[in-house]
Amino acid sequence: MASHSHPHICQCLSRLLSFRRHSPVTIAGHRHKTGQQLVEEVLSLAQGLLQLGLTPGDVVAISAYNSEWYLEWLLAIAFVGGIAAPLNYRWSFEEARFAITAVRPVMLVTDESCYTWYSKLQQYDIPSLKWHVFLDSPSKGFTKGNVLTPEIVKKHSVKLLPFDYSWAHEGSVIICFTSGTTGKPKGVTLSHGALIIQSLAKIAMVGYSEDDVYLHTAPLCHIGGLSSAMTMLMVGGCHVLMPKFDAGSAVGATEQYNVTSFITVPAIMANLISIIRHKETWKGGETVNKILNGGGSLSLELIKDTRMFFHRAKLISAYGMTETCSSLTFLTLYDPMHETTSRPLQTFSVAGSNLIHQPQGICVGKAAPHIELKISAGVSGNTGRILTRGPHTMLRYWDQALTNPLNLDNEAWLDTGDIGSIDCNGNLWLLGRTNGRIKSGGENIYPEEVEAILIEHPGIASVVIVGIPDAGLTEMVVACIQLKENWQWLEKSASNEELHLSRKNLQQYCVEKNLTRFKMPKMFIIWRKPFPLTTTGKIRRDQIRKEVMSQLQSLHSNL
Repeated sequence: MASHSHPHICQCLSRLLSFRRHSPVTIAGHRHKTGQQLVEEVLSLAQGLLQLGLTPGDVVAISAYNSEWYLEWLLAIAFVGGIAAPLNYRWSFEEARFAITAVRPVMLVTDESCYTWYSKLQQYDIPSLKWHVFLDSPSKGFTKGNVLTPEIVKKHSVKLLPFDYSWAHEGSVIICFTSGTTGKPKGVTLSHGALIIQSLAKIAMVGYSEDDVYLHTAPLCHIGGLSSAMTMLMVGGCHVLMPKFDAGSAVGATEQYNVTSFITVPAIMANLISIIRHKETWKGGETVNKILNGGGSLSLELIKDTRMFFHRAKLISAYGMTETCSSLTFLTLYDPMHETTSRPLQTFSVAGSNLIHQPQGICVGKAAPHIELKISAGVSGNTGRILTRGPHTMLRYWDQALTNPLNLDNEAWLDTGDIGSIDCNGNLWLLGRTNGRIKSGGENIYPEEVEAILIEHPGIASVVIVGIPDAGLTEMVVACIQLKENWQWLEKSASNEELHLSRKNLQQYCVEKNLTRFKMPKMFIIWRKPFPLTTTGKIRRDQIRKEVMSQLQSLHSNL
């Protein structure tokens, strides 16, 4: 058991009582709560959990839409030494059952959001599960068995003090699941210390403060949304919560509540811009002053639009992952306080060019103050696997005794699974994922590198690069592209007419941008529907690859 000298995420409760006792801390629709009200709810829930019999180390799974209740449950579970396991309500039944089997919760907290898989889950016996709590009035499908409500849990009077919290073994507090771009989601065990130090990094690098009105655009079951929520609880800012992301609602909430900050991924930013562009008046650009982007690089066009519609906002991009409790590095793309901010570094693709002293790939900025990074040998030159160590790294995957990705040469280092390099100024350059690379003609090709070049073409709205099996090359590079409005694809044309694209002129474009010839796409496929994404907006590259192969097989069988 830890002592009071150890970090605990409920240390934020004292600050909320001191700084925000009578000020709004959460806004969720018509429900507004002050700091004192939020703390009282957390303590009341914690008392109820103790009375039920929850003990330090017990796992409580939560699957619900974003709300202030979600935040209260996360803090109450941590308060009594429990470990919260946020589940994704958008999972399939198989994914949900896999996750629940892995973490063996004693309690499951849900709302209507996960109805599709919870209704099936009731048919299975889960030996560990003692209690089910429903956050709202249960509908018929949720009435089977012993279903509690928060009011039943909180029926005991508040007797706890804000600092009478407990710890689980090793300081574990959250099991956060990876977004599962390939394979099944993995439960990442994070400590109080990791969450707090990540919060401090975001405060230092982004500049969050108690004056912030933060709009939750990401689900609380993902590390981006979770770590940013924790940061805002620590500084004592105000949370604006909507059940799930909707661009129209987000734009409306930004204007209504004078939102100052939010986090985004490229898909979310594109949706917001498309709504704002068609508004007669837009007031949110005057209040938003901090935007943190993750989950992929913003295109030059999106950066330009963001600067136009959020002209007072400092735009920062972050690189990280669930296993490192969110962000490892930060890169300022635009700062209105420094109008001379140069062209964003991450849009430079220097692979194969004459700039031999420049690293390859996409620049993702410098490490946060507490982060150690190094590059392992083994790829070529100064490029290798990106390793990190420090209090930000996960304790382990939940159902494993030791973390698999630890580097065997020095077990303190966590292997991120990414390939990159670090330049003489300390900037990290990301080349790609080890599990996403394409092996073609004996050479390694990273999809992100090719995408960074093609996305800058004026006729391309979006692009995903995949490798498909090829008898001669092992794998062939294929570009799946979405065209911008008014642009046309001509299969056999070598024409350089405006608004026309073809395989030939796109390959010529790659030559002009100094992309090495073996990395050029051999095939281009026009993608006429949205690319499949995870719930955090990451591209499902494996799914796209399967669809491409299926299309080609179908084409060959019809010849």
